[in-house]
Amino acid sequence: MDFKERYRQLFQTCLSVLVEPTKFWQEEKEEIKAEAIFKDYFLPLVLLVGLAVFIGELIKGSEILFSYAVAKSVREVVSYILQYFLSVYLLNELLTSVGAVKNKLVVSRLVGYSFLPFLIVSFITGLFPGLYVLSVLGLYGIFLFVQGVKGSLNLLPENQNRYTMLGLLLIFLIFILLNVFSWKLLQAFYGYGA
Repeated sequence: MDFKERYRQLFQTCLSVLVEPTKFWQEEKEEIKAEAIFKDYFLPLVLLVGLAVFIGELIKGSEILFSYAVAKSVREVVSYILQYFLSVYLLNELLTSVGAVKNKLVVSRLVGYSFLPFLIVSFITGLFPGLYVLSVLGLYGIFLFVQGVKGSLNLLPENQNRYTMLGLLLIFLIFILLNVFSWKLLQAFYGYGA
């Protein structure tokens, strides 16, 4: 698959996830590897977010501080990658507590696709930092997560609700911990701008 076709397919997948999530989760049954979800879907989006943060930092700064722009974009990319892998691991482990069998492929899809609104908002606010009010649109990812649990995990209804609530709580805690730690680390090197 060439570069142009890969990104056309990525765009189609993103559009399908955002516009028709219920239909997407019902049709998303094809057997692909969990690593392919990260490599072909999640990582390109995260790298675009990192690029947007880098460009946005160069544009907004009154003085161009190249190293700070690089550090901030690397922080964003590493935070999303760590959040993805920690979420996949912990949500996969959480399946056993609700009486289900571990399924890394389904959990990888669930995490990767439900992060899409957050990635889009991060891209926009990375390019245009003054638009942080749009961050609230990332909450659509919660709806995608709920639809994904219903559409892709074979859980009893009472276990679906429990898994959904615990999963969202875990993802939120991972997000908070990684962002606080990474901001503190960035402030250690660039105390004025972080």
